[in-house]
Amino acid sequence: MNSYSSKWIIQRITAVLLIPLTFWFVYNCVLFSKSNYNDLILFFSSYINSLLFLIMMTVMLIHSKYGCETIIEDYVVSKKIKTITLFILQLTIYLVILISLASVVVIIF
Repeated sequence: MNSYSSKWIIQRITAVLLIPLTFWFVYNCVLFSKSNYNDLILFFSSYINSLLFLIMMTVMLIHSKYGCETIIEDYVVSKKIKTITLFILQLTIYLVILISLASVVVIIF
């Protein structure tokens, strides 16, 4: 399987995974509007909520990474700019995943 077909399959899998996770997150965001800070800490202290949030963040970032990579590869002509942009994209995605993980770990423990 070549690179483009595997990226296409990953994009579709992550899109399908994001559907229920997005509904779960939006529903809870509506509930958050009536909550205070302690309620939010209590929400994220739950292992299931923290796990679902981490899964949603990771899947969303992977989905957006592949989408942005496709756009960059298709529309950026300069090889040098393409390489730099893809590197910055990957660095940003992995940094945000790390920050999300660290945030949830700090709240749980």
